[in-house]
Amino acid sequence: MKVARSVTLEEVRIEEVADPVPAPGEVVCDVLACGVCASDVTDWYVSAKLPAVLGHEPTGVVTAVGEGLNTVALGDRVVIHHHAPCGECRRCRRGHETLCERFRSTGLEPGGFAERVRVSADLVDELLVLPDGLDSYVATMVEPLACVIRAQDRASLRAGDSLLVVGAGCNGLLHIAAARARGVEVVWVRELRPERLALAEAWGAEHHGNELVDVAMVCTPKPEAIAAAAQALAPGGTLCLYAPPAPDSPPPFDGTSLFLRELAVTASYSAGPGDMRAALQSILDGTIDPAPLITHRLTLPETARALSLQRRGEALKAVVVPQGDGAGL
Repeated sequence: MKVARSVTLEEVRIEEVADPVPAPGEVVCDVLACGVCASDVTDWYVSAKLPAVLGHEPTGVVTAVGEGLNTVALGDRVVIHHHAPCGECRRCRRGHETLCERFRSTGLEPGGFAERVRVSADLVDELLVLPDGLDSYVATMVEPLACVIRAQDRASLRAGDSLLVVGAGCNGLLHIAAARARGVEVVWVRELRPERLALAEAWGAEHHGNELVDVAMVCTPKPEAIAAAAQALAPGGTLCLYAPPAPDSPPPFDGTSLFLRELAVTASYSAGPGDMRAALQSILDGTIDPAPLITHRLTLPETARALSLQRRGEALKAVVVPQGDGAGL
């Protein structure tokens, strides 16, 4: 089979590797589509992994089933999550399942930018079978939406709150849609690019001025944007870091202000099984429609271009189609 292996931040090689074979309790899926995540183009984060086959937002169809497995069947279309918590450790019990040691040790083999992936036994239970009516491309948005839902839960966002979303890329727009679905009173947005600001307003947000807010969700790693979001919080408000600042660029927090205004600062990494199920249900029942966010579909040999489009912000959401159909959008 073919894989798209990132060798450097800019170079992606199309390689031939052996087809995966499922061990007992495992499955192999043909990858139908795989979204490009912002983390796939966060240079400091990715560089430590290279060389690697990236991609962790895939949908696929089950083409081989290992011995002793009867929870999925050949031909099932599935959303494939790349991590699985143990559900029993102290971190899981305290609601931090994405920090579970097992969660961070699991992963797809070789990665979503490949014609096929082997889903280990640890991850098989996390497969979500798709109904016939849901497009495989749209289903790649389940994982990013799940991350959004978890972040809003961690920020204790609830009906009647006011929310500031900083950055109106794909994730920022999902935050706007998810917040509106929660019954948030008003969603404000900060975005420097006029075309994305207009899109955020079309999705139901208002251009932020000097209004104080209950929750600020920062979807950019820029330290100055994080600091400005903290200043926009009302006393008792919550700042949530949705995009990680680089290790050498810490945000300049004013500790005195944090103390005197009793601000809470939190962060949210990835998504757990419950978040994945909630995201899929939100798409199925029509509460949130992420389809308009997919702006580019590219073939596996075009993976380098997909990553470049996402890195430069020319794509809201680029999706790689390893089986070759559907490219060119």
